[in-house]
Amino acid sequence: MSRKEFVSLNLLAKSAGISRQAVWKACQRGNWRGHALEVRVVEGKGGNAGKQYLVSLASLPPELQLRLKPIEMPVQNRRKPIASRDRRDRADKGKKRVVISRQWDALVPFDAVTKAKIAEDLKQEIRGLLAAGAAWGHVKILARNFLAETTRSWGFRPSDPASFEQACSIPWTLVSEEMHYRNVHQFRTNRKAYEDSRPRGRRSIEGMRPMELVVGDVHPIDIHLARVDGSICTAKLIGFLDWATGRVWCDLIAFDTRGGVNNRDVIEAFVAMVEHPAFGLPETLYIDNGKEYGFATYLDDAMTLTVPGFHGPGRSMRVINALPYNAPAKPIERWFGDFESRYLSTLPGWIAGNRMDKRQEAIGRTVAPYGTFEDFVPAFFGLLKAYHSVPMGKHSGLKGLSPNTTFQKHVAAGWAAITMSRDEIRAAVARRVERTVIQGAIQLRGRRWSCEELWQYTHDKVLVCEPVYHAPAELLVLDMKGNRLGIATPDVALHPLDHRGAQSTAQRARAHRSAILEMARSVPKIDVAARLIALGQAQPEIIPNEPAGNVLLDPSDRPARIVMPKKPSNSEEQRRREQDERIAAQMDLVKRIVG
Repeated sequence: MSRKEFVSLNLLAKSAGISRQAVWKACQRGNWRGHALEVRVVEGKGGNAGKQYLVSLASLPPELQLRLKPIEMPVQNRRKPIASRDRRDRADKGKKRVVISRQWDALVPFDAVTKAKIAEDLKQEIRGLLAAGAAWGHVKILARNFLAETTRSWGFRPSDPASFEQACSIPWTLVSEEMHYRNVHQFRTNRKAYEDSRPRGRRSIEGMRPMELVVGDVHPIDIHLARVDGSICTAKLIGFLDWATGRVWCDLIAFDTRGGVNNRDVIEAFVAMVEHPAFGLPETLYIDNGKEYGFATYLDDAMTLTVPGFHGPGRSMRVINALPYNAPAKPIERWFGDFESRYLSTLPGWIAGNRMDKRQEAIGRTVAPYGTFEDFVPAFFGLLKAYHSVPMGKHSGLKGLSPNTTFQKHVAAGWAAITMSRDEIRAAVARRVERTVIQGAIQLRGRRWSCEELWQYTHDKVLVCEPVYHAPAELLVLDMKGNRLGIATPDVALHPLDHRGAQSTAQRARAHRSAILEMARSVPKIDVAARLIALGQAQPEIIPNEPAGNVLLDPSDRPARIVMPKKPSNSEEQRRREQDERIAAQMDLVKRIVG
């Protein structure tokens, strides 16, 4: 009976392209990719607990047997040959012994340059397959076919096709060395996973003020609620995270039917925060590009225009839209997950985060609802209050403090919010439209609007900030350069006998006349006629040239002799008028007689 051949774990790991630890675990299981392993333990130094593990070559998968057989040496019971073989391996370490595989290298009679070119093309093929998302097994099959076709294209005609196909089998190491090209496939097809794993810089809240940077987002709450009709729904959470303190302003929405959060919902949550003295107006608002944040398109510019507000102090604010697939840059995304797992999961009705695989109380029975939306609201805000009072981890941005404690430190240092009223924020969410000023008023949405500034306005056009998502009670009016004019209100028509109508008309007339007189005082008085006469007199006189000739006509060639009429004298005109009057009188007499 022939002597069995064994290989060490180090050599086996190197040939398979995996770690020694993985090979050792396979030996412990006694199985390698479906093949039962025959393992021999040799007592000695090194290895695991002073033991050397050797694996029978015949018990390995065929591809590994082919890879290992040309370099395998028989193992004697004595330790000396083993040590001698290991020393030879170390001497060869780092030197490339094959181009593609030992079988292919031995079978294909190409020169080294040609073989290297085929090997490089094969490597590019494997990289392309991995970048395209091909599975491991598919890569080996497709790469094998590529190697066979490429080898034939260089003129090789195998005498034994079966042996040639076996020689074109792709070693596992060739594929494993290029596995990092799967990152290309992830980048192309799963941008979120790629963005979550890519390198990032660290951020610090050191020195940040409350409301200096506020991050907004919308999140579905994974708790079953019951509608009035008995159907199941979940609520939506609109959140604004104060990055500096970790505090979160929240609002909840539930729909009687299927629906999503819209601009009006987000605006209402935002203005509620801006009105609150502990939050107020953000200096920077960081939000997604979703359609529910469309109001911010107008808010960024409008907030700059309305500082200091409509009627009181304000603060400039800018809006930043998050890059697509950039969830790690928004800490509110992490907050949603943390609040769900640590707080909301303690409530009945929680279904966990995977809505495609919801939790079940029993097989075939979904999680029972917590209750109605009205039942859920106080429970949610109770948990939110607990979150604000619980210290964060020592390695977090708050360094072991709670959001409330962090905020209290800023308050003690003198920080105070800048608030704005609900109506002013609604009005700020507006687009600018051009309107013509007629008699101190403008037309918008079928109504007439006016204010004292429009009564005094002497230009034809203005810009009106028209609220986008709400019916306006007043309008911010700007001149054509974007400078603020005033706040216009509906111009109500009064009864003709209402004395307020006469008072309003007189007031408007005085305002407009005052503006015109102010304009008149600001410019010099100019006699335009005198300026024009002076202009004409200042022009040089043009002296014509001497006539080039004088044209004479033969009297016989004239078409007619022209006689100029002689102007009658005054006495002749008077006689003619008298004669005409006598003739007219006689004609009247004849008509009366004749009847």
